[in-house]
Amino acid sequence: MTNPPNREARLRELLASPILNPAIRRPLQSGAKKDVKVLEGFVPLDDIPGYLCPGQIPGRLPPITYYGYPVPATLLEKHWNEEVRPNLDIDFLTEEELELLRDPDPHKVLDAFLFTVLLDLQDELCEETGWGIQMNQVYGIPGDPFSWTASLRGNYSGTDIPEPHIRRLREVLGAGGPPMWYLSQGKDGQWDTKGLFTSFDRESLLRALGYRD
Repeated sequence: MTNPPNREARLRELLASPILNPAIRRPLQSGAKKDVKVLEGFVPLDDIPGYLCPGQIPGRLPPITYYGYPVPATLLEKHWNEEVRPNLDIDFLTEEELELLRDPDPHKVLDAFLFTVLLDLQDELCEETGWGIQMNQVYGIPGDPFSWTASLRGNYSGTDIPEPHIRRLREVLGAGGPPMWYLSQGKDGQWDTKGLFTSFDRESLLRALGYRD
């Protein structure tokens, strides 16, 4: 007669498996937070696994992920220099903003006006694609100083995206291949362990991860 399997040990082993993206593994202890270095090592996903879809694990809200394309720093710089800066109305700028605008370091200037650039580019992408594009800061774009994506949807939305909108966004950004899933930066990129929730059901987690005896 064989001993019954130790489900707790097997769950821990499963969650530690290298086949799972380490940045989205759920710490077993309630309230645990992930190391920032782990989150920064997030690898974008071709498809979103079931356990990152809301409602799959009772009592736990998964971290927010976004489906879209990276917005390279070079495109943000180009949009600032060609579209935003020439059209700035300096009469509406504060003294501090005017001082920043005069800074000889172009990178500091872009940093100072980055959100203006992002909002302007977001409006342009919405118009170009005919879709509600959102700019989101994410993990999973190594080497990029800004780490923003032009997102078509998130994992909390079940909206299907018609291919023409995806294709147009890809063309405008000069991207290649299909969109990917990226992990949101900050607290949104962590599992929600705050507030009242039902008891953690490990059996449901095993099923959500696609594990079977």
